[in-house]
Amino acid sequence: MTTMNSQMRWTSIFVVMVALCLAGCGPKRFPWGLKPGKSFGPGTGEVGTVDTGYQRTQSRVLVRTIARPTRANLDYAAYHANVMTLNPAPEGITPAASCIPDAGALFGGVLVPESIKASIGQTPLTSEERNSPMAFAPLVDVLSQWNYEKASPLEDARTSVRSESWGGQKSIQITYQEITSLYLHDAGDGSQWLVKIEFAPWTRLFSDMPDEDGDGFPEIYGQLKPSLIDPEVMAYIKNQYAGKVLDQAGVKAWANELASYWYPSYNTDIFDMAGASVWPVKETEAEIVSALKGKIFEHPTVVIRGKPRGKALYNLFLVDGMFSADKDSVKKPDAKKPDASQGDAGKRELTVLLGPQRKVLASELEKMGGGSWEKWNQEIAGLHKAIHKKLKSRPIEIKALAGKGGFLFFRNSLDYVVGGDLQQQAAGKNPYATIVDFKDYLAGLGVDFLLVPIPTKSEVFADKLLPGKWKTNSLPVLNPYGRKLLAELTEAGVEVVDLLPEFLAARAQRKKGDEWLYQTQDTHWTDRGLKLASGLMAERIKRYPWYEKLAAKPVAYKETRVTFKRHGDLVSRLAEKEKKPYKPQNLVGHRVSNPDKSDYEDDAASPIVVLGDSFTGVYQRTYCRNAGVSAHLALQLQYPVDLVMSYGGGPNVRQKLLRRGEADLAKKRLVIWMFAARDLYNYWEDWEPLEKKKK
Repeated sequence: MTTMNSQMRWTSIFVVMVALCLAGCGPKRFPWGLKPGKSFGPGTGEVGTVDTGYQRTQSRVLVRTIARPTRANLDYAAYHANVMTLNPAPEGITPAASCIPDAGALFGGVLVPESIKASIGQTPLTSEERNSPMAFAPLVDVLSQWNYEKASPLEDARTSVRSESWGGQKSIQITYQEITSLYLHDAGDGSQWLVKIEFAPWTRLFSDMPDEDGDGFPEIYGQLKPSLIDPEVMAYIKNQYAGKVLDQAGVKAWANELASYWYPSYNTDIFDMAGASVWPVKETEAEIVSALKGKIFEHPTVVIRGKPRGKALYNLFLVDGMFSADKDSVKKPDAKKPDASQGDAGKRELTVLLGPQRKVLASELEKMGGGSWEKWNQEIAGLHKAIHKKLKSRPIEIKALAGKGGFLFFRNSLDYVVGGDLQQQAAGKNPYATIVDFKDYLAGLGVDFLLVPIPTKSEVFADKLLPGKWKTNSLPVLNPYGRKLLAELTEAGVEVVDLLPEFLAARAQRKKGDEWLYQTQDTHWTDRGLKLASGLMAERIKRYPWYEKLAAKPVAYKETRVTFKRHGDLVSRLAEKEKKPYKPQNLVGHRVSNPDKSDYEDDAASPIVVLGDSFTGVYQRTYCRNAGVSAHLALQLQYPVDLVMSYGGGPNVRQKLLRRGEADLAKKRLVIWMFAARDLYNYWEDWEPLEKKKK
C-alpha cells in the first residue's frame, strides 16, 4: 500500500510538471525536494583526498591516497571529482528549458522513478555501502571489454542519462548531466544499484538545485532498474573489479592506460620522476609549487601531468606501500655483453645515409607535382575539400569522425593532412629547427640519429576516408607538404626512416583475413603495423658499423601470440548517440620474452634508445604489454633497446632523456626519435628549443 501511495504521489507530481511544461516550459523549483537526510562526508573508506585546499573547479593539483589498489579504487581515485576532466561551459548554447519528461521517460527510463532523491542520506544505502563508491564511466568501459553484451545495458544507461536535455536545446556535443558514481546496496531480496547523477555547473536547470557536498556540481541519487543488472556482471565486479588487488606491475599498467586514454582530451602524460624521491621536483611549474603551500610528497606512486585547458594540472596517486610505478627499467650493463658505447664520443665515426631518401622524395615530387610542391598540392585540392567538409560536419569538440567500414579517424590527424606548408607555421609550431638542432647536438656527442615520423591512419587508409571507390594499389598521398618537410630535413642532414611508402605498399598487398595496419577504432597501429615499423628500423640499424659488435653475442628472444580486447580510444570521442555500433574488438599481439621465459623489459643501459609517444607505449606498456615496437625492435636486433616515451609528448619527449644527464646520453650510439606525424602540424604545445631542455 505504501508503495502504491508513493507511486500515486509521484504520478501526481509529474502531471503538474507536465502541465507546467505545456503552459510555458520551465518550473523554477527543483522537482524532488531539498530536504536532506543525514549528512555524510564525501569519498570512500579506501580512497582519500589529501588536504591541499583542493577545489574541483579551479585547483591545479589533486592528490589521492589509495589504501587498497583494486581497479575499482584506482579508477575512483582518478575519476571522482577530478579537475583534470572538467569540461568548460559550451559557448553559444542556451540553458535547458527545464521541461520534465514523463516519469517513465526521464533519463530514458533507466531509473526507478520513485527512487530519485536529492540527498544520499535519503537513500537506503548503509554507512559501509556509502563508503564503497565506484566511478561509473571507467567501470562500464572495463565491463564492455570483458563482456560487451552483458555490459551493454549499463552502456545504454550511461548514454540515456547523458542524453537527457530537459526539453531544451539538443546538441551532439552538449551533456547536461551524467552518472558519476555507483553504489551497491544489499536490499535483502537481492542487490540494488544506486547511482549518483551530477549536473554540470553551468546548467542551472532549476533555481534551487541540490549540491550536498558543495563542490559546485548539483547532484541527485536514484536506483537503476533491476532489469539492467546481470548476475554475472555483479559477480565480476565483486570478484575482479573491486576484489582483486593489483601488484606494482598492475598499478603501472593501469597508470599507463589512464594517461594514454586521457591524452586525446586532456594532453596527459606520466611524469618521469627520474630518480627523484620527492615531488614537486625542481622543474615543477612555480605556480604549482605555490599552490601546494610547502607540501611535499615522498615517493609518489604515480604522477600524471596534463594540460587540458592551457595550464598544467597534476594528479598524484599515493598507493600504500608502493613507490613510483612509472620508473623506467634501469639495469646495469651486463658484463657478458659487448659494450658498443665505449670510447671517446668526439672521435666516433657517424654514418648518415641520405641519398636513398632524397631520391625517393625527388621521384615523388616529379611524378606527382612536376617538380613543384605547390602544383602537387593543387592536384589534390579536391580531396582536401572533401576532408574539410568532413571536419566541418561535426563540432570541433567531437574529436572522432566516422569513415567507411567501421573506421574512425582522429580530428587532429585530418587537420595535419590539410594543414598546408609545415614550414609556414609560427615559430613555436614549426618543427624544422628543433629537429635539426637535436640532430646536430647528438652529432656533437658522437651519437647517430634517426627520425621516424609515424604516418596517420588517414594517410594510409585514404579509401576509408574519402568519398568514392579507390584502388588500394593507387591510393593518393594526401599531404604533399609532409613529404616536403622530410625533403627539407634530409637536405639538412637528418636521416629519416620513411614509413609511409612501405605502409602504403603493405596496405595494397593486404590479403583477406590479414590484420589491418591500424586499429579501426583507435588512433594507434596494430601488431602488424608496429612489427612492420620495427623491421624497417632494424634493417637500417644493422647497417651501422658499430652494430657488428652488438651482434657478436645475440640474445635469443622469443615471441608468443596473445589475444585481447580493446574498445579503441576514438569511440569515446564520438557524439554520444554515435557510439552504440562500435563494440570492443579482438586484437592480436606478440609478447616478447627473454631466453629464460621472463617478459622482455626495455633496458636503460642499452646503447640504442627509442624516443617516442603513445605509438611506442601501446602494446609495450598498455594493452597486452611487452609486445610493442621497442620489444620487436629488440627481437629483430637480438639485443635490448632503451625506451623513453611520453604519451602525447613525442615532440618534447627529449626532456625525459636529457634529464638523465649529458654524460649518460653520450654513452648512446643511436637515438631513434619516432612520433605521430600529425604532431608536425599545430602541436598542442610549442616545439621547445634544445636550450630549454639542457637547463
